[in-house]
Amino acid sequence: MSIEFREHYTLGQPFQLRVARSGVVIGHVRRNAGGVFQYYRGEFNELTYEFQDPDLDKLKERIEQTEGHQP
Repeated sequence: MSIEFREHYTLGQPFQLRVARSGVVIGHVRRNAGGVFQYYRGEFNELTYEFQDPDLDKLKERIEQTEGHQP
């Protein structure tokens, strides 16, 4: 199953991507104040990120590897 990344704008968050599998939101990516991208698993998780990377493309690859194989 493929993972989709869609830009999403929220008040207070200048950059955010929704992460979806088969059209269902499974998490989101935000950029912190230091410019590092962080992946938050779960639709409503705002506090605890799973992993981070300063390179957005590398973070997307890791998300696809870990989340793409689940049902």
